[in-house]
Amino acid sequence: MSKIESRLEVEVAYIETHHFSTIKQLSDYIGVSEMTIRRDLEVLKKLNKINCVYGGVTSTRPQMGQNNYSLTAEQEKNWELKIKIAQRARELIKPKDVIFFDTGSTVLALAEQLSNEDSYTCITSSLTTLVVLTTNLKKSIIITPGGVFSDKPKVFYDINAVNAIKRYRANKSFIGATGFEINLGITCYYPEDTPIKQAMLDSSERNILLLDSTKFGFVSTFQFATLNQFSTIITDANISDKYAQYIEHAGVELIIV
Repeated sequence: MSKIESRLEVEVAYIETHHFSTIKQLSDYIGVSEMTIRRDLEVLKKLNKINCVYGGVTSTRPQMGQNNYSLTAEQEKNWELKIKIAQRARELIKPKDVIFFDTGSTVLALAEQLSNEDSYTCITSSLTTLVVLTTNLKKSIIITPGGVFSDKPKVFYDINAVNAIKRYRANKSFIGATGFEINLGITCYYPEDTPIKQAMLDSSERNILLLDSTKFGFVSTFQFATLNQFSTIITDANISDKYAQYIEHAGVELIIV
């Protein structure tokens, strides 16, 4: 096996393990220049070993849960727990706040808790959340960066949408996820979600993760964040002692409903 073939195998293994990787991450891991990585990725793309997405690459190998997610199905699962989490998250929102609303059923439940009594500035790329906010909050400013619509996660995305989010600033972001595993980080199902979530995290003063207890210990397709990017996690009382202690030891506020 040649040196190049060996490097390509290592790159594919890294991408399959992490589900999503930037060129810089691969460059740092392999110990070669980003230009070399770009050339390698062109080869791997022709071999159908990777998919090129905005911000990096993903594996073509099916990952657990990748084809089983739908927002409607998610809304039906543990809905009472998600409502409790959303109601507690609502207490953190103050009048005049500028808020990023991520995708996901628990964040959608939070949007449904807001009333027209106060005004906010709300920013979201989620179609379902956008519908709720524009229907219920007549006194608020509602912003969506637009972009190409992706039907599966019901989200608008493209490079212009991500860059628009990076230019905004928010007091708080409410982020959803489909998995949180200690070694593999905080994950979501779709590549479209990843750069949007990362842009919100980078542009918000306080990042709040809304996650029901069934998501702990589960690994989804794309890692988009690590625990230290959040100041607060809101979950339900069924969270395991292992994960509760891990979060608290990291200095992240844990709110249990």
